[in-house]
Amino acid sequence: MFINRVLAVAGVLAAAGAVLAPVASASPASTRCNADTLGADLENFGAGAGQRYAQFAVTNISANTCTLYGHGGFALVGAQTQLTWTANPGPSLVTLAPGERAAMTLHWTAIPADNEAGYPCEPVANSAISIPPDETVPLTVTWQYGPVCQHGQIDASAYYKL
Repeated sequence: MFINRVLAVAGVLAAAGAVLAPVASASPASTRCNADTLGADLENFGAGAGQRYAQFAVTNISANTCTLYGHGGFALVGAQTQLTWTANPGPSLVTLAPGERAAMTLHWTAIPADNEAGYPCEPVANSAISIPPDETVPLTVTWQYGPVCQHGQIDASAYYKL
């Protein structure tokens, strides 16, 4: 009798498990954004008191949702770059549906360091590259903002949704 009850309870639990089992989603899972799924541009340039700001903005140009998490790489092509990641805003998961945009804020100075020769303080780049977080293939954009003084020091935030 005890065995029959155990088997009956096991059968009920197995049936409940079948009903409570998670249902797979029909929509595709999002994947990391990469150079194949993103378009990029530098925009919203701002200047004041020797400080310079711009946004490295990306747009999901694919037909699927993708995600960014954290800081991207950034470097001037043909000019020294010393990239520092800032904590404001810090890393968070950014989900981009097709056509949606995100950016990281860039900050640098146009004031030469004591051991820089003056203007231009550093070689002037014509382009820049940025590698999305956890990826290896860069995106290339035109650089039209002159030299980056203080030996190419650029501060970059993590990506945030626009």
